[in-house]
Amino acid sequence: MPKLLIILLFFGLSGCLKTQSVEQITGKTMGTSYTIKTQGKVDQSLIDQRLKQINQIFSSWDQHSELSKVNQHPIGQPVRLSAELLKVLSESIQVSTQTQGFFDPALGSLIDIWGFGPTKVSQKPSRNRVLRALENTSISKASLEADQLTKQADIKLNLSAIAKGYAVDEIARLLNQQQVERYMIEIGGEVKVKGQWTIGIETPASQAPIAIDLMNESIATSGNYRQYFVWEGEQYAHILDPHTGLPVNSDLFSVSVIHPSNLLADAYATAMMAMGSVKAQQLAETLKLKVVLILKPADDSSYAENIIKLGL
Repeated sequence: MPKLLIILLFFGLSGCLKTQSVEQITGKTMGTSYTIKTQGKVDQSLIDQRLKQINQIFSSWDQHSELSKVNQHPIGQPVRLSAELLKVLSESIQVSTQTQGFFDPALGSLIDIWGFGPTKVSQKPSRNRVLRALENTSISKASLEADQLTKQADIKLNLSAIAKGYAVDEIARLLNQQQVERYMIEIGGEVKVKGQWTIGIETPASQAPIAIDLMNESIATSGNYRQYFVWEGEQYAHILDPHTGLPVNSDLFSVSVIHPSNLLADAYATAMMAMGSVKAQQLAETLKLKVVLILKPADDSSYAENIIKLGL
């Protein structure tokens, strides 16, 4: 499902740096912005070129992207995937299995009717329309053999909840090839660092940020208190439960996952936000993940009581 919320990460806390000066470049990609801080100069044109290549594969907004062409491909006819799309889709299917379907790369039909993707809607769907869209939802309605995908229903892939993480990992690989000693890469709030850096996780109600020290790691955050909407009199995040097709009314404000792979951190954070705090903790323990969960506060609870850290 797409991450249309504002990712709750910022860079107001100082990184632990050597005396060498820090270079910074910024730009636009994948419908959002990127910031890269390095010790030593990098060739921004190579970064922009690589990001353009990734966007041409994974964009749900570009009707000429590889992903869009796969979605337009007829039911029952195998379509060959590029190596990059195959890699990300294979990882997505694995995460879907690990999370009991709370992460699903085939939510495009639901995302469209809710207006969370490239299709804008004037009003939110009825429950009957959601049920109809569910008939063309779930990656289980497709088969992946070798490098070919075959759809058994008119499913639409949407990899917005994992593609930015993949892009971060790929830019890190590019910087490693250029032998950049230290860096911090951020795309749409998804972050990967080489070396030691301190990152702040934003908290609700203007509380102090949660400082996280990263060493050669990634962090991805999914949350619901920046962007939400009201439906049937209740407040919801722009995060869908793949099992019901309905927006999630979670007991979580945000989930942050620290992992060597930004792609996986991105996907796990989305899934945990959809499943709620109890199942999120169980998943973190099963997969031995580093996570920070911020719960919605009870009336009599303190700020500290609403933060759960696992593996840190």
